[in-house]
Amino acid sequence: MVAPVDGVAPAPGKGFEPGKKNTALQQHVAFFDPDGDGVIWPTDTYKGFRDLKFGIFLSLLSMVVIHGGFSYITFGKILPDPFFRLAIREMHRGKHGSDTSAYTTVGEFDNDRFNHIFDMYSAEPHTHLTFSQGVRMLHGNMNPFDFFGWFAAAFEWLATYILLSQNNPKGIPKDDVRAVYNGSVFYIISGRKPKD
Repeated sequence: MVAPVDGVAPAPGKGFEPGKKNTALQQHVAFFDPDGDGVIWPTDTYKGFRDLKFGIFLSLLSMVVIHGGFSYITFGKILPDPFFRLAIREMHRGKHGSDTSAYTTVGEFDNDRFNHIFDMYSAEPHTHLTFSQGVRMLHGNMNPFDFFGWFAAAFEWLATYILLSQNNPKGIPKDDVRAVYNGSVFYIISGRKPKD
């Protein structure tokens, strides 16, 4: 297993090892590391979003927001990385507040928590989540004075909705939302072959 031993320790190796038991968060971010070196450059993120059919502007915006917000916590030690890179082995340290808590502190997917949150904010029969239900979920998960967490959660929900909404009046299917957490939906949309 390549999961970190706790929320502070780095994951062993490069942080993602094809064919081994990686955490959902490691699988999620590995899509954006096409050369598999454990380091995600801003250009990798830009290309990943373009592969996911995002336009130039949203891909650039995503690159700036993600690397501006998470580079120091995942790559920097004392000084920030001047290239704003992300390290997969430290990615779990970038787990922010005001989220659904579907990722544990080491980046594993908590299916029970995901189902609980999804059932709480989606309408019966709890198979889809609309945009407004997702916004309500954001409000329900807000931690006081967590401005970065609020922004990050809102940005992630908007990107997820843009990625997965097919003008379906029911909203986004539950399995598609779950597939964002482990990144498997990224390979389906982009047509890339998964690393595992």
